[in-house]
Amino acid sequence: MLKRDFLTRLPGIVAMPFLLPRAALAVQIKITDVRLIKIRLVEDKGILARRVDTSRGGLHVQIGNFTVTEVHTDQGLVGIGPGIPPENIETVKQLLVGKDPFEINQHAAALYAPYRRWGASVEIALWDLIGKATDLPLYKLWGGGRDRVLPYAAMWGIGTVEDRVEIAIGLKEDGWRAIKLRSGFRTMEEDIRVVQLVREALGDDFHILCDGNKAPGNADALGEDPTLWNFKRAYDTAMEYQKLNVYWLEEPLPRYDYEQLAELNRLVAMPMAGGEANWGIHEFRWLLEQGCFDVLMPEIGDIGPLMSRTVGTLAAAYNRQVSPHSAPFERRLVNICGIHLIASMPNGPITEFIHEPPHADIFEGWQVFENPPVLEADGSIKVPQGPGLGVTFRADLIEKI
Repeated sequence: MLKRDFLTRLPGIVAMPFLLPRAALAVQIKITDVRLIKIRLVEDKGILARRVDTSRGGLHVQIGNFTVTEVHTDQGLVGIGPGIPPENIETVKQLLVGKDPFEINQHAAALYAPYRRWGASVEIALWDLIGKATDLPLYKLWGGGRDRVLPYAAMWGIGTVEDRVEIAIGLKEDGWRAIKLRSGFRTMEEDIRVVQLVREALGDDFHILCDGNKAPGNADALGEDPTLWNFKRAYDTAMEYQKLNVYWLEEPLPRYDYEQLAELNRLVAMPMAGGEANWGIHEFRWLLEQGCFDVLMPEIGDIGPLMSRTVGTLAAAYNRQVSPHSAPFERRLVNICGIHLIASMPNGPITEFIHEPPHADIFEGWQVFENPPVLEADGSIKVPQGPGLGVTFRADLIEKI
């Protein structure tokens, strides 16, 4: 049968465009402007310490007091993403104004450069715009999959063994099903003891994840952190964690120590995770080829949603999992983008949020939204169902810049 004859016998195919969302059939959309708005400060909660014995590495926790990037169009639709430095707005305008937002491959490539974090923020705004133009939430636009995700509460601080156990008990009472502890105590004994006590307190049905933070010690130590994770400490710690049914061990050695990461992963049965500080597809390919990690964690706020999805597909080709990193407490729209992204990935089991109550409560941070996500009774978070990112900011908090 000739192709033309085949098509004439399938009138449904001819009618298929009319099944698309009505907005998708409108006049081609053009980007007209890129602007910043500010979400005003609601509350300054001060510094959440990384360690109890030093002021270094603290997290300044604020509700509000951040900027938002807006991508405007000639159809009146506006996409939103995390704020970018004001000095980069003109560059973004030169890249985007007059262009079709649906040329997303071209835009993402132009916006991306290693260590240029603002490019990912603009890409998120473009995806939000595309979602609004098609009247689809992003996870549906990216293929759907499930309408809720399993989050874990990631500790910002190392704290003390005792307060970590207390926080963990509170999280389970609040409905959480998973916690991530920082493995950065001065001694290996403390790193192991905190997991032992949390496991005893919460039982075997609670997920415990552990993070070496690209050891030695802490990723931003700048040579000042005396906690040195050499291969022996990483191996000995991993073997003890394995006995305690730890869900995964994240970045127990420096990010470019591919050979030792691969050797450690070969020696332990417990999954290893990492990649939040890596850039470019080639780096993730190296991690997979050498067998460094079982779970890849591309940072959405650095490399953008499009490349993060590519990393997920690459991981699937190696029968590995992916958990895109979207945790930063202060980057609310990255959090929301991460929910959509993980929901659309068949090989994405779990997602991270910085949530260390009472000081850094992610749900307090999300109160800047009109319709913030909540923790469901089963410990999951429902994916926002509105178009694009599916969230809007409270009108009373928006300030023009």
